[in-house]
Amino acid sequence: MTDIKKKITQLIQKNQVINKINFNKFIFYFLFGLKSQFKQFKINMSTNCIILSQYPGAEMRGLGGLIAQNPKSFEILCFTNGSSMVEGYSGVESSNIKKQQFFDVMKTLRVKGYKIFDIEDKTLKNHWDVFKKIDISEADYVFVPNVYDNNIDTIALLKHFKQLLKTKEHKQSLKIVMFESDFPLCTLDYYVDISTIIETKKKMLLKYYPEDKFPSLVDKIIGLNAFRCTSNECDYCEGLMIFNVDEFLDIPMI
Repeated sequence: MTDIKKKITQLIQKNQVINKINFNKFIFYFLFGLKSQFKQFKINMSTNCIILSQYPGAEMRGLGGLIAQNPKSFEILCFTNGSSMVEGYSGVESSNIKKQQFFDVMKTLRVKGYKIFDIEDKTLKNHWDVFKKIDISEADYVFVPNVYDNNIDTIALLKHFKQLLKTKEHKQSLKIVMFESDFPLCTLDYYVDISTIIETKKKMLLKYYPEDKFPSLVDKIIGLNAFRCTSNECDYCEGLMIFNVDEFLDIPMI
């Protein structure tokens, strides 16, 4: 069976099938990359982690439990300002609301560091000048959103980050961690048991998504955390995919 998979993989690579497939090419990549470990992911206080969030709240959707467990390990960088996220408000008003929510969550959790850039929603692709200043030289892990989030700023973030990896100093041991924000990952490498911290994650999510304006949204996000535990001995977990730098650079962009 191993020889058959090897021959199929070689055939796909030779004919550049992945580059020709627009639907689920991410799934093809991992089917033939055989990434299916699904082990428990843990960090400690000495681990240096950077989260690259495409909008205020994305980091809490996919990583709220992990952040709450290890706040002093995380520096969180949010690139867009939420200017189109609050219905019924002007861009400036919406941005002010979302930035205040971001600051409130970061201060409540007491993370090591955080910053939100004043970049208008849907324009991140035009701001490589901001992205190229990020220092990843001491990072052990950099967390990025799911490539299939179907969000123009997510794709811009990932493309900018690929360029950053090619041009900036980083540890040879650096790992890239992909998390779930707008859409679930198609397959998982690792999970984080957040059962003991789930109520904290709910409270932080409600700061971004109050029930009166976003009915049931927090319950749906937490529901995914519960679903991810169907094959694990926990009640709630967050799903992740982890890559070394070369693997990440090989991921086809949409």
